[in-house]
Amino acid sequence: PLFTFAAPLLRFFTGGNPVLKIGLVVLFFGVAFLLKYAAQQNMLPIELRMTGAALGGLALLLIGWRLRRTHTAYGLSLEGGGIGILYLVVFAAAKVYHLLPMPLALAVMIGLVALSGLLAVLQESKGLAVSGSIGGFLAPILMSTDGGSHVLLFSYYGLLNCGILGIAWFKAWRELNLVGFVSTFGLVTLWGASAYTPAHFATTEPFLILFFVMYCLISVLFALRQPLRLQGFVDGPLVFGLPIVASSLQAYLVHNFRYGLACSALVLGLWYIGLARLLWNRFSDAMRLLTEAFLALGVVFASLAIPLGLDPHWTTAAWALEGAAMIWVGVRQNRPAARLFGLVLQAGAALFFLDQASLPP
Repeated sequence: PLFTFAAPLLRFFTGGNPVLKIGLVVLFFGVAFLLKYAAQQNMLPIELRMTGAALGGLALLLIGWRLRRTHTAYGLSLEGGGIGILYLVVFAAAKVYHLLPMPLALAVMIGLVALSGLLAVLQESKGLAVSGSIGGFLAPILMSTDGGSHVLLFSYYGLLNCGILGIAWFKAWRELNLVGFVSTFGLVTLWGASAYTPAHFATTEPFLILFFVMYCLISVLFALRQPLRLQGFVDGPLVFGLPIVASSLQAYLVHNFRYGLACSALVLGLWYIGLARLLWNRFSDAMRLLTEAFLALGVVFASLAIPLGLDPHWTTAAWALEGAAMIWVGVRQNRPAARLFGLVLQAGAALFFLDQASLPP
């Protein structure tokens, strides 16, 4: 359900000191508005506007650092707001105003991602990580223009997600993972609906694969970083929501290719089956639930590849054999879910067969 997906994020924004969080949000949007308004009205030189905003972000970061011991929540929130403003300034300076050459902007962004993650982990502050990430993801929206390279935009999102992946190596912060997942795939979907053309396939497909692999790894790290009694915990919205969203976007990208959907489903199925095998070999019972979830996803996508790529006669035969195999495994290992899935496959094979059968006159 949608509430289950949004509940961790809702708790984060309504918990703690909501007045402070609202104030930082207003400040962040205000800085973005002033930067765009000043540019439209030519009120100040571009360099002066960007320098002032950068100094403001640094001031918030330093003040928050000074207050981290005496007023912890206040100081950490200021740090997050300062990092968000710095994300905004660097992105605007590189993409909107072209004040920074791309290699330098990339180096600065890597430094900001590393700094944000390091501060969050050292101070055990989930709020700092979440607020900084939100500021980073909002920056392209607030400073959006009619033009611009989607490769630059997706590279920027890739850097932000590298920071989230790095934090996931040390901390199981569910809210941060969900913020990154929703922001990345939500914004990518909006871009695809408004600007994607088949000519963009070669420069879009690698980023979709990159984001998918990143959040697969994040879901595994989240399960591994749980306390011992909860190790292997499955974050349902991420584990099951990711393949649904990613496969939908992939279907949109490859719908013009003859076997695009079939090959995509097969590769996705093999990826999940291979990941399940790897987890089972390395962690066995500790990751049993997550392994079974990945195995189920792999079998489903591999099964979908058959009707997407073959004619109904081959689909009937393949699904009938696969269903018989699943029922046998379910009986031998006493797994009701495997038996049920095998019966579903058998029923699907029967429907395909009846659809193609012709009765003699």
